[in-house]
Amino acid sequence: MLKKMALTLLFTTMVFSTNVAEHSQAASATAMQAQTGDQLYPIEVNGRYGFINGKGKEVIEAVYDGYGYSGVSGGTVYVEDHAAKKQYYFSSAGSELFEYKLRDAGILYNDRALYSTQVQNTDGATATRYGYIDSHGKVSIQPIYARAFNFSEGLARVNVGKASGYINTKGELVIPYRYSSTSDFSEGMATVVLAFGGKYGYIDTTGKLRITPRYDYATAFSNGAAIVYVNGKYGYIDKNGNYLLKPQFSMAQPFSEGLAFVERNGVTFYINKKGTKVIQGFTAGGLFKGGLAPASQGQRYGYINTSGRFVIKSQFYWADAFNGELAVISLLVPNSREEIRGYMNRSGAIVWPPASELPNGVTKLQ
Repeated sequence: MLKKMALTLLFTTMVFSTNVAEHSQAASATAMQAQTGDQLYPIEVNGRYGFINGKGKEVIEAVYDGYGYSGVSGGTVYVEDHAAKKQYYFSSAGSELFEYKLRDAGILYNDRALYSTQVQNTDGATATRYGYIDSHGKVSIQPIYARAFNFSEGLARVNVGKASGYINTKGELVIPYRYSSTSDFSEGMATVVLAFGGKYGYIDTTGKLRITPRYDYATAFSNGAAIVYVNGKYGYIDKNGNYLLKPQFSMAQPFSEGLAFVERNGVTFYINKKGTKVIQGFTAGGLFKGGLAPASQGQRYGYINTSGRFVIKSQFYWADAFNGELAVISLLVPNSREEIRGYMNRSGAIVWPPASELPNGVTKLQ
């Protein structure tokens, strides 16, 4: 009997709908992370969680109740032990770093993790406040913030009152509280909204307004371009706010390795930064990572190169973009309705679940 194995993903870069603006910031931020060094990937075995490395070796045994990870090469992870009411942090090589009270802290970014605590106000009421711990589990920034977010490129957006600003990893306010809405930094830029319900613009890491707010919505920079939304259409700008491609698309993904998957007039295709159709004939496509992207021409998904040729043939029920050396894929077990989700490497070999847990002959897909 095939053991039921599944994966819970924190980052999904495949896009199947025609409205991607709300998803593209997280996707593009993930897309642009450097893929070097060790990396761990979450697994689930019979309702328990652990991690494998890029070769499919189980580094953290799947015996835990939950987990957290950034999906970034070199990033730390944690696993949850509900009975002990603790979570244990590990390095990307699988070495235990420290333990912390269960679900009181998040994932480490830039060697800082959000944590929360309850404080008593002057009126006697309690409120949740946020601070940060370091990579040893020690408090590095006191919990004084009403809202706070993860660090990106050395800065984190925080609120004391209603307005948002940015602090550095020492807890110093480097960009004042002046924005109604902010985003994480990506490629040295972040989106901001000055007043509630206002337009989106961009600042740099010094707080300088680099692109005047004028967009109905705007996303993180990826591959030197950002998606903006104006009058019901998506377009792309450069870091000076100049249009690379004026708003004309009903769907737009971030650029990755010089290409972006878009939809116009009901037709989907990949373009370059000049707007030229480079790859056509696909109904779904994802981000390019190391020269490969998931794509579909209909019922099944495979992986194409930047010329639009299938390198790993179309045979998956579902497929995600590569994250480092591995990509999440989904197969249907022959003659059944059971779905197997696992990890595949760039050679088309399934590295998880183990070969002994797969149907006969399903070990390499190319």
